Amino acid sequence: MDRYELAWAAGFFDGEGWAGAALQRERGTRQPHARVNQAGGEGVPEVLLRFQRALGGLGRIGGPDVVEGRRPIYRWEVSSRPDVRTLRDLVAPWLGGVKLGQLADALGLSATAAASAEGDPTWWAWAAGLWDGEGCSALLRHRTHAGYLTPELSVRQSSLTGSPEVLVRFMK
Repeated sequence: MDRYELAWAAGFFDGEGWAGAALQRERGTRQPHARVNQAGGEGVPEVLLRFQRALGGLGRIGGPDVVEGRRPIYRWEVSSRPDVRTLRDLVAPWLGGVKLGQLADALGLSATAAASAEGDPTWWAWAAGLWDGEGCSALLRHRTHAGYLTPELSVRQSSLTGSPEVLVRFMK
């Protein structure tokens, strides 16, 4: 598999993905699950197809889930322990600490530390994936010059403990 595409997929999962485990009564065990949701008005969003290709075809794409007044939602997902483990193994070299922790918790494993973004050119691909998931570009009215517009680029993330790790990494 292409390391740049895997790094892109890790960035995209850092921005849009989630992982967890649900207790299934009939099994008596926690079932790991990972998912990426994306809205798409013209069918399955290309970023979900690219994400699945980057992972060598892992997972399935479902949807659309339609709610009146909203764009249809599509999802990429895996819901078996081997598939969630494969996802983790493929993207772990680039994944941020929050998503590494979610995947470890879903699998019942100890969390590992996120890697440093220094010196490896695949980190540019990771940043592109985060941008594809969370990036925004807009033209805003200039604050002091009527009739002028100013470009704004942003990536938003939240954190309970200061600057989110993935935003700090993105800025490098």
